[in-house]
Amino acid sequence: MRGSASVLGTLGAGASLRGVETAAATATPERDADGTALTTTVATQNLGLGADFLSIARDDSDAPIPERVGDLYDTVRASDPRARMTAIADELAGLSPTVLGVQEAAVVRRGPRSGGDPTDPDAGTVVFDFLAILRDALADRDVPYRLVAATTNTDLELPARVDGERIDVRLTDRDAVLVRADADVAVESTAGATYDASLTLPVGGDRTVEIERGYARADLRIEGASATILNTHLASGLADVRTAQARELAATVESLSGPLVVLGDLNDEPSRTGETPTPDGSDSADAGAYGLLTEGLTDAPRAAGATGGTCCRPSALRPPDEDGLSQRIDHVLVRGLRAPSAERFAVDPIEGASDGSGLFPSDHAGVRVGLTSAPATPSTSTTDTPDPRTTDDATTDAEPEASTTATSTPGFGPLSALVAVVSLGVASIRRLGGD
Repeated sequence: MRGSASVLGTLGAGASLRGVETAAATATPERDADGTALTTTVATQNLGLGADFLSIARDDSDAPIPERVGDLYDTVRASDPRARMTAIADELAGLSPTVLGVQEAAVVRRGPRSGGDPTDPDAGTVVFDFLAILRDALADRDVPYRLVAATTNTDLELPARVDGERIDVRLTDRDAVLVRADADVAVESTAGATYDASLTLPVGGDRTVEIERGYARADLRIEGASATILNTHLASGLADVRTAQARELAATVESLSGPLVVLGDLNDEPSRTGETPTPDGSDSADAGAYGLLTEGLTDAPRAAGATGGTCCRPSALRPPDEDGLSQRIDHVLVRGLRAPSAERFAVDPIEGASDGSGLFPSDHAGVRVGLTSAPATPSTSTTDTPDPRTTDDATTDAEPEASTTATSTPGFGPLSALVAVVSLGVASIRRLGGD
C-alpha cells in the first residue's frame, strides 16, 4: 500500500495526493471512553463518467485512436454531466447524509496536441469537473458539503479529434469524502493511499501505464463520537486484481480500531446462496472482494433489509425498457455500528438534459444508510429481504449472482478492463498518434 499526503479543504481539479502519509493521518481513533453514542447517516454514489472508456480499445472499428477518443469525449458531453450532477444534488439535498463518499468524481480536460507521455498529462482546460459541479449544486440548495479527503486514481491524456480539431483529452478519476457543512463533525485527520495491486495497460510500442486504485480516508468526530471513513472504488475487469486490492483494504481495516465505515463501488456483490452458483461452481462469494471485506465488516444495507441492485445502466445513461440495476456492487460496510435503515436513491431517470430527453443521473444508484452505535462484532446471519423501494422494473429480493469476473460497469470501470480484452493487442493501440 502506497500512502499519500494528508489533505484538508478543497482539492484542486485533478490534484494528486501522492506523497508520504503523515503520522497524524495514520493515528487510530479509539472508541470514546465516555461512551458517546454515534448516530449519523452516510451515503455512497458513483457519479458515472457518462461513457464507456472501453470503446477506445475495441476492435470492431477501424478508426484510429484519436477518433475513438473523440467519440468518447463527445459521448461524455452528450451525457450532460451538469444536469446529472444537479439531479444527484437534488436527491442528496433531500436526504442530507452527514458523510458522503463519491467515486468517479471525474475531471475532463482538453488541451493542444502535445504528443507526450499519456501518464504525464498537461492538458489544462477543464471541461467538466464532476465534483465541483455537484458541490456547487448542493450549495445552491442550501445544503453545502465540504471536501475533507480525496485521492486521485487514474490520470491519463490521449490524442483526440473533436469537431475536426486535433487536441488532447485528459481524464482524471478521483474518489472523495465529503461532510455536510452544518453537521457537528470535526475532522481529526485525513489521508489517501494507492493499492499496490494494479492493472498494466499497453499504450503503444513498449509503453505501458498503470491503472491504479486506492482509497480516501477521514478520521472524524461526529457529534463527539469517533469514526473512521474509508471510500474506495475497486478495479473491475480482473477479479484477481480486485481481490488483491480488497485484501489490502481489509488489512487496513484490521489495523484500525473503533467504529468504521467503508463506502464505495467494490465491483463485487454477494451471491444468491443456494439459488445461482458462481461461475466457479461454488455458491459463495467468500473468495472475492465482497467476501474478504465482509469477514470483518457488516453489510449495512443487507442488515437493514435493503438489497435492491445498484448497477449497471447503459453507459449512454438513456432509459432502456428496464432500469438495468441488476447488480449490487455499491456498498456501505460497517464495524461497531448497526444500520436501522437503508435506501437507494438516484434510481429514476431525470428530465433536463440539454437535448430535452430523460436520462439517468448515473449508471449507478446511490445508497444511503442510517447508522448508530453497536457492539463491534459484525452479524453475518442476516437473511436478505426485499428493498422497500424495489419495483417490478428493478431487482427483487434475490441477490444477483456473485461477481468473479468483470462487472459490466460503464465509465472508469472498463478502463481497468482493457487489459482483459483479448482483442485489444498492442497493435490497435499503436495507432495512438494517428489522426
